[in-house]
Amino acid sequence: MQLLNPRHLTFVVSTSAPQKYRCLFSARAPILAFSLANSVPVELFREAHAFAFTMSSKRPLNDRDISRLLIGEEDDSTQEELSNSESEDGLEVDDAESDNQEEASDHEGRSSVILLDEASGSQSLSVPLEESSERSRTSHILSFSQNTIRSRSRHVWTTSKGQTSSRTGIINIVRVARGPARAVKNMVDPLILFDNFLTDEIQEQIVKWTNAEIAIKRQTYNQITSTQNDTTKEEIRALIGVLVLTAALKDNHLSLDELFNTEYSGTRYVSCMSKERCDFLLRCLRFDDKTLRLQRKKNDPFTLIRDIWELLMVQCRQNYVPGTNVTIDEQLLAFCGRCKFRMYIPKKPAKYGVKLEMICDSGTKYMIDSTPYLGKGTNIGGLPLGEYFVKELTRSIHGTNRNVTMDNWFTSVPLAKQLLMQPYKLTLVGTVRANKKEIPEEMKNSRSRAVNTSMFCYDGPITLLSYKPKPSKMVYLLSSCDENGSINHETKKPHMIEFYNSTKGVVDTFDQMCSVVSCSRKSNLWPLCVFYAMINISCINSYIIYCHNTSVLGQKVMSRRDFKKKLHMQLTEPWLKIRLEVRSMPTHVKLKIKKSLGMSTDEGQGEGQNEGQPSSSNNTQPLEVPNKKRKICGLCSYKKRRMTKSLCSKCNTAICGEHKVDFCLRCA
Repeated sequence: MQLLNPRHLTFVVSTSAPQKYRCLFSARAPILAFSLANSVPVELFREAHAFAFTMSSKRPLNDRDISRLLIGEEDDSTQEELSNSESEDGLEVDDAESDNQEEASDHEGRSSVILLDEASGSQSLSVPLEESSERSRTSHILSFSQNTIRSRSRHVWTTSKGQTSSRTGIINIVRVARGPARAVKNMVDPLILFDNFLTDEIQEQIVKWTNAEIAIKRQTYNQITSTQNDTTKEEIRALIGVLVLTAALKDNHLSLDELFNTEYSGTRYVSCMSKERCDFLLRCLRFDDKTLRLQRKKNDPFTLIRDIWELLMVQCRQNYVPGTNVTIDEQLLAFCGRCKFRMYIPKKPAKYGVKLEMICDSGTKYMIDSTPYLGKGTNIGGLPLGEYFVKELTRSIHGTNRNVTMDNWFTSVPLAKQLLMQPYKLTLVGTVRANKKEIPEEMKNSRSRAVNTSMFCYDGPITLLSYKPKPSKMVYLLSSCDENGSINHETKKPHMIEFYNSTKGVVDTFDQMCSVVSCSRKSNLWPLCVFYAMINISCINSYIIYCHNTSVLGQKVMSRRDFKKKLHMQLTEPWLKIRLEVRSMPTHVKLKIKKSLGMSTDEGQGEGQNEGQPSSSNNTQPLEVPNKKRKICGLCSYKKRRMTKSLCSKCNTAICGEHKVDFCLRCA
């Protein structure tokens, strides 16, 4: 064994070092020192240096540096290089610097990393960063020198995945197939599908409490007209049909004056109801008992529409079986009026509105369940907000081994562990915020870490990923699917991130479907805003089930626009027939109703005509047909009350002398 003279070494004694050797790094340079008496073995010197490296997380000296120190030659350039490497260590957290500084720092120093070869699964030796660049291009996975690492919360992570079976884990097996439930299976009629969401019970409650509000408002009118009459179920369905048509034609932004002007919007809206009646109904729509509202509102701010909202959510959960993957995110209903739980989210297009936490099927975008975020009024039972909403929204799929994708507002390590246990039995994939205490410092951003590199650590079935897509950006992802850390060799991205990207935007897509073809209108009442959202949800879910059933039957799928047009006709048809029987209805309105129903306007034509006379093929000029019984002229004002025996040969409308047109038989 080679012996060295201690007088060639400058040393500092540390009382915290083991008795075998006492060593310490200097504050400015890694100079080792010993308290041994006569001579120092080279092996002991290297062993002491390894201990110092583990205690201070500094770069170990190579053989050349050790030989220089042993012979007493201190190179200034070496000292300067080693002192710079203290702040360049690959496992330290980066300071806030510009991208240019980050890129330049990747080439500074000679920090060493340990590369993990994916093919062999073994660790290679520690090599300088420049020398390992070629190998990092193939693996792009950084590993750790120790077997376990700890976070600030003292959470222990292992740096290597334990041995697992080649078979698929039980937590990743789903034994149900995606598709409509039995109640709506093989149904393709838009009205039947829509009624399975906005059920008769919901419509009856709307009629009941709307009539109660109409009775209150009627007292403020000096003269009561037909506009202030009570409503019926058929009329409410017609009103919903009008809103559905505004969504299909994208007329929801138009005012009622423009909407009921036949020159701009045609005759569909006028056929259903008058402008005054539509405005009155929209102002009187109510969804709860107003007399009990103050007592219930103390415990639940959402009580104004809570009853019919829960009825809709029950139907959404029962009418569809979601697939293997579901997604949880938020939707913001645009609203700028007075509301205690109105939210401000600057990244959303609307920025202000009512926030809904929502879970959707990742494959079809079907909305499974939703619950409003009520701010301080949310009864979370002492749980964190994200954890409460995840457990509440996944109530209908507990115990099914499905996977839930979510963003960093919901994701946490304790939640991932709880979802794996009974009664939840769910896996989780989601991004994690950088300030979470469960993330080890070794996985955070460092200036010497190369771009497109990944770090993995494990805690049983839970995998934590640290991925660096840009010099100044770091992505943290958590998965409880019991998966190994692996990357795509073509894109250099981990498979966890690719899976997350494929499922993360489902709720945003559903929100986009609602906003592009929406029936929402401007209102000062937030319950009305939520009611419009309920109609949008029912239409989209109905259309998703329609597409599934139509594809199974091998039929052609109609577009969502045509689907809503057909739904509008089916919702308004009973009410149009009722209006057609009203005797006081103006004739021009009856003509529009008949046109909307597809009925012929030539009824009664040919009555009273002589044989051999040419029938009227021109719709512009009516023929006078004598009538024995006197009737009121259908074209005059009701104040004139003119009686006549003449009827129009086309529409059978009574016409007085003022509205007659004389022409010969040849012109007829």
